[in-house]
Amino acid sequence: MNFVAIDFETANISRSSICSVGLAFVEKGRLIGSEHIYVKPVPNHYDPFNTALHGISDKHTCDQRTFKEQWKELKKHFHNQIVVAHNAAFDFSVLRFTLEHSQLSYPDLEYHCTYRLAQAVLPIPSHRLNDVSTHYKIKLEHHNAESDAKAAAMIAIKLCEQFKVSSLSQLSSKLGFKTGKIVSSSQSYIPFSKR
Repeated sequence: MNFVAIDFETANISRSSICSVGLAFVEKGRLIGSEHIYVKPVPNHYDPFNTALHGISDKHTCDQRTFKEQWKELKKHFHNQIVVAHNAAFDFSVLRFTLEHSQLSYPDLEYHCTYRLAQAVLPIPSHRLNDVSTHYKIKLEHHNAESDAKAAAMIAIKLCEQFKVSSLSQLSSKLGFKTGKIVSSSQSYIPFSKR
């Protein structure tokens, strides 16, 4: 089971204002590494609410490159990959809005949402990332993009173990979900959804 887990933090209300990217890499069902990348947001301003949430401000990103300028290196983590996010509806709308705003082509990818999967099976009051992480005893520094990506990766691994499946496609199918997709040739988006 190989996949990449992602998390985006944004600087303001605009979905194109990525200021931080977290990546976590899973190979053969094991978390093997992670990465954190600061990004100069577009538009380049910080709402106080966002900064209060994730602690990132202009001092962290003023000397960084924009997402468009970093996409050449970042694309390999998305194109032809299986990608996971917790609350994927948010993260993949951010990716799509940012790519469109930057006039970049979509990558081809398959994606799964650990929020929706956990919501379907875990008998806990809330399925936010911090609550599911607590349920599985996963260490989390919430709203740190790298930590959030690692937690999403570990949740996906735990759910696959719990349901004795060897892939995220099997897990999603078993729990009645249709795999999400982003398709480069048509610049289209198929949401992760219930069958």
